[in-house]
Amino acid sequence: MSDEKDRVLKLLEEKKITAEEAAKLLDAIKGSMGGDRRNRFLKVRVFDRNADRAKVNVTLPIGLVKWGMNFLPDEAKAKIEEQEIDMRMITDALEKGITGKIVDVEDDEDGKHIEIWLE
Repeated sequence: MSDEKDRVLKLLEEKKITAEEAAKLLDAIKGSMGGDRRNRFLKVRVFDRNADRAKVNVTLPIGLVKWGMNFLPDEAKAKIEEQEIDMRMITDALEKGITGKIVDVEDDEDGKHIEIWLE
């Protein structure tokens, strides 16, 4: 059994999620592992300015990302939009199976470079 499935079952066992939520998560994980969609993963990379290697590197199954987007609070969506990130564009890219870089942000204040890719 995959690590993602084990984590979902552990959350269910610890009563941190309901059986219905666990079923949706497992379906999302299953959907991200196969099918005709070209994009299967969302990757987030955070670099210190002028660094060649990512300081943070996160890979999430697309099914899990799509499921989680349903639960974003309005305040979080507003903060994302403030950063000039178009959530509709991201949702459309997920639905259409588009791959490649979808977000590229330079944070001058903190000296960070953030990239989000669909693969």
